[in-house]
Amino acid sequence: MRSSPERAGRALASVLAVGLAIGLGAHAGCGTDTDPACDGSFLRYDNFGAPFVANWCRPCHSRELPAGMRQRAPANINFDSLHDIRAWSKQIASTAGTGSAMPPAGGPSASERAMVVEWLGCGAR
Repeated sequence: MRSSPERAGRALASVLAVGLAIGLGAHAGCGTDTDPACDGSFLRYDNFGAPFVANWCRPCHSRELPAGMRQRAPANINFDSLHDIRAWSKQIASTAGTGSAMPPAGGPSASERAMVVEWLGCGAR
């Protein structure tokens, strides 16, 4: 159901090639279908984004959580909807995709991180 590691690696290389994109806000096709790197991506909210965020992000970043269960996550940074995720996509890609600051106690594999960069870079469709 997910992109292969090779495919994710190629997508990540494409994203980096167009400007170290996501974290720096330079991804030419972000949010559109005009980026050639996104043509072959089948990563969507339903088959990748929702499970990734539910597993790795929302345990701390949800409006539903009481303050004591957020593990010091700021109260205004929540990923309860696709709209929320898109609003924070550059920061998510930077801290959980190309970086490994999130989640702080460990997290997704390198291939999953590459896939989240691909998915967010293609507009988090």
